[in-house]
Amino acid sequence: MKQFLLFFVLFGATCSIVAQTEENLFDWQDNATVVAKERFMGLYRGKYSNDPTHVYKSFDVSIDGKNSYVLKIKGFDKTMGGNFDAFEIYYNGKRILEYFSSDLLYDVRYITRGKSNDYFIKVPLSDDSFALLFGGWLFGSGDETTEMIIVVVSKGHANVIFDDYAYAYKYTPGENFSIEFVDDINGLQDLFSFSESFLRTRTKHKIWREGNMLKYKSWK
Repeated sequence: MKQFLLFFVLFGATCSIVAQTEENLFDWQDNATVVAKERFMGLYRGKYSNDPTHVYKSFDVSIDGKNSYVLKIKGFDKTMGGNFDAFEIYYNGKRILEYFSSDLLYDVRYITRGKSNDYFIKVPLSDDSFALLFGGWLFGSGDETTEMIIVVVSKGHANVIFDDYAYAYKYTPGENFSIEFVDDINGLQDLFSFSESFLRTRTKHKIWREGNMLKYKSWK
């Protein structure tokens, strides 16, 4: 009987470990080119309209002034009403990425637990690479989870490596960047307070920086 119970204890522990196995969020090819993984691109739609867009704001996102990177956020409306539809990244004056979100983008309050109202998060990865994170617009009363997009910029190239639903319940900024989030907030009463009972019913996800890589794991 004791052996039987021990088996189930070890089996449960093993399942928990397997569920939390970590992996790279993307791949480095030849230490320069970023390769996305399809399973992290659940909301990818690409450019879905040929309608003209209007640039709302521009930001210098260069690395220590060594390279010229500019981020522009834009949308279909002539003036910005708080949210935006797309963004562009330029390197030394040349556009290296244009990306249209699936849902409307907003500031990053919903992926930082309200700690930031900026339009993006910048995470350094190395001397010549960094990640940009964008948060989505929360529709209605909170029954539809917001979108999160992650771009990795390296050596004059920019690639989207994550585009899916994400709403943070933990967030650490800076070089020790990490974010823990759920992809379903249906039924959440307080948009910045997560009870243990609520989290227990959801799959949890974590993305964090480790050297020049963003790592990922999920668990129930």
